[in-house]
Formats: sequence, C-alpha cells, structure tokens
Amino acid sequence: MSWQLWGIEWEHALPFESGGFRAELSNYTRAKGFIAANYATVFEEDAASSPFATDLSSAKQRYYQAFGDFFEFFQGDELAGLLVCTPTDWSTYYIRSAAMMPKFQGHRIIQNFYTSVLFPTLQHAGVERVEFDTSPSNMAMMHIATRLRFNNTGTILSERWGAMIHFTKFLSTDKEDVFLRQFCAGVKYQVRERAQS
Repeated sequence: MSWQLWGIEWEHALPFESGGFRAELSNYTRAKGFIAANYATVFEEDAASSPFATDLSSAKQRYYQAFGDFFEFFQGDELAGLLVCTPTDWSTYYIRSAAMMPKFQGHRIIQNFYTSVLFPTLQHAGVERVEFDTSPSNMAMMHIATRLRFNNTGTILSERWGAMIHFTKFLSTDKEDVFLRQFCAGVKYQVRERAQS
C-alpha cells in the first residue's frame, strides 16, 4: 500500500547495514512465522493467550497482505527482529510492532533504521507523520520515543490492549507547529531544537 499511496519502493532503500546488523524487506508469510515463534517471548506474554498468537482470522491476514510493510533485521544469518508498519491514511504511517529478540536488544538496531531509512524515505514521499502506541509500563519504548523526538499526542483505552499512550513524530514541521500551538503550553523544546539546527 505504501507504493499505491506514496510511490515508495522500500526495496530501493534496502538492504540497510549498521553496527553489524542488516535490515531487509520481508513479507507477511515470513513475518507470520517470526511472530508465531517469538512474539510471546519478546513481549513477555503467555503464548497461549497472546493476541499475536490467538487472533489469526482470515480478515487479519488479508489486511496485512494488502497494507503491511515488513522489515527483518539480521546479524549475520540469524534473524534478530521484525518491524511491522502500515499506512493509516494518505498522510500517516503507523508502526504496528517493533520486536527484537532479547539477546539483540539494546543495540539500537531498529532506531538506526528509523533515522537512516524509514523517516527520511517517508518524509521525502510527503508523509506528514509517523505514529505508534505503547503501554505506559513500557519505559524502554517511551525513552526511545522521546529520544527520536516523538510527541505524546494522546491516550487510548481499549479491550484489545488496555491503556496505551499514543505517540506522533511529525515529519512536517507545519503539522508539528499546529500541534504545539494548539495543545501544548510551556517550553517547546521541539521548536528550540529546530532553531539550533
């Protein structure tokens, strides 16, 4: 769907190599195997009740086949992690899950991919924002979000995931300015940082 909406051909930006790791474009069939085998471990869930393992409806599979972008991360020949993203609409890209096997966590592999490949490619194509949701207890992800200059843009309560914090990284400074002007009081570090660069 990224191609239909924005003309993005991810294979032109890949493979990407950084710090001994390699990112490659994948597909739903390959990703499904990694999810089934590893997501319960990565997200510290009971494999029998994990929503990743139990919701295998044909509608979900068709959705991911039609809309999903899948990126695999390797160290040598070993599959280290998976990033799953989808367009939300014509202007927004959504990070659905970022999963790194425990022994590879802490190497900033996916973060380097975000800043070197994902964000620049989306911005060049005219995408205005990247979004994701995370649990309030996921301190590591909230720290990463702050470091990558995502803004906390809301909270969500649902029967699927419970309480979640919504984050937005504005790829358009005009859109970020609207958010800061209308919804944020006090020091606006985002504007200060832009002025310094």
